[in-house]
Amino acid sequence: MKTHVSLIVAALTSAGILTTSLPAQADNLLNLYREAVQSDAVYLAAQADNQANREMESQALARLLPNMSFSGSYIKNSNDQTYLEGLGAGETVNDKYTKRNYTLGASQPLFRAGSYAAWKGSQALVESADAELQWVGQEVGTRVSTAYFDVLFAEANLEVIKAQRDAYLMQLDYAQKAFQAGKGTRTDIDEARSQLDLAAAQTIEQQYQLNYARDTLKAIIDRPLGPLARLNPERMQLVRPDPDRLEDWIRKAEEANPRLIALRAFVEAADFQVYKALASHLPTVDLVAQYTKTKNDFREQTRAALKNEITAYGVRFEMPIFAGGETQSQVRQARAELEKARQQLETERRKVGLQVRKEFDSIAQGVSWVYAYDQAVKSAEQALVSTRKGFMGGTRTTLDIIVAERNLATARRDLNRGRYVYVLSRLNLLALVGQLNETEITRFNGWLEERAE
Repeated sequence: MKTHVSLIVAALTSAGILTTSLPAQADNLLNLYREAVQSDAVYLAAQADNQANREMESQALARLLPNMSFSGSYIKNSNDQTYLEGLGAGETVNDKYTKRNYTLGASQPLFRAGSYAAWKGSQALVESADAELQWVGQEVGTRVSTAYFDVLFAEANLEVIKAQRDAYLMQLDYAQKAFQAGKGTRTDIDEARSQLDLAAAQTIEQQYQLNYARDTLKAIIDRPLGPLARLNPERMQLVRPDPDRLEDWIRKAEEANPRLIALRAFVEAADFQVYKALASHLPTVDLVAQYTKTKNDFREQTRAALKNEITAYGVRFEMPIFAGGETQSQVRQARAELEKARQQLETERRKVGLQVRKEFDSIAQGVSWVYAYDQAVKSAEQALVSTRKGFMGGTRTTLDIIVAERNLATARRDLNRGRYVYVLSRLNLLALVGQLNETEITRFNGWLEERAE
């Protein structure tokens, strides 16, 4: 018996289950969410992408604003001319002079339909990028919350399995003592030992699942974790969604879901791309002005210096006539991209509606689920107590106790899962309607409490 138990303890110790460590600073949902907003690589990349998209509007607007340029040149010329015939044949004349040229030009677009459409399209893309950034922010909240409660769920399951293991260990001890006293059977010992071995294996497996859950959460905030504040069932607000109508939540999601807002703005941008392509058929009109100053120094040949100043201004008109079919092809391409954007929006709208329905039903059913399994745990606990009394009185067997322990463990596991599904469903529903922010995270964080060390 002692050898058997010592082997189990050694296995659990090697898995890190029975080891002790120095107490670390506790973490909770709110502070991890705040850290994720500052350090999560996905969110930081979305911020950079948002900034890059905002610059597109400035670039598009620049094509509608005045444009000025200045150019200049300073050239030294050396010209050797040799007369081959006639008077002065064989004579070489060297002509050296310096030429300076300065040009200042300016233009102001008066009519550029394509540039205007590109500018309006860029505004729509900025709106889309802002909504995408908001969506990524919502997604940070759901990722942190999911990873956080996955850790808590794994910890709760581990506690349930460990409690089972301890109960089987105690039952094995009872069975051995009863057998030695002539009141039990060898079968009772074998059954208790079999369940103890199984519980030990399950404990090791659950510990690895807990380690993976903690690693997932650590990857988001990029630092080691302290002990996590646990869910306090007494602080939970087990209520149905408010408003308690699925249609109201779907309508709210269609209006405020950041992903849908982003795609609607993207459709608008694609629409302006069609206008931009069509504008390639239209003329462009610009107001232009130019000042040029040229100065040539004294030249041997002409015996004179030259200074020339030219001021010009007017309207420049350009009318495209034929570009080999490229313009028509660009129009067809833009219309196809517009249709693609519309279908992507419709696909996401249906997807969001389905997700809202799922989370709404999970909340509504979760309330009843938690209450039902809470009662199931109480009943299973009472059944286990009665079964143990029956075993001591000789009316129940070890197998009966094992079955009662399994029923209790299953009820506790289902109760834990029901609580965490309920919490995550509420968080996910808020994200789907664009309302998962620090205020809401703070409210859910109030359902947690620091664990007693």
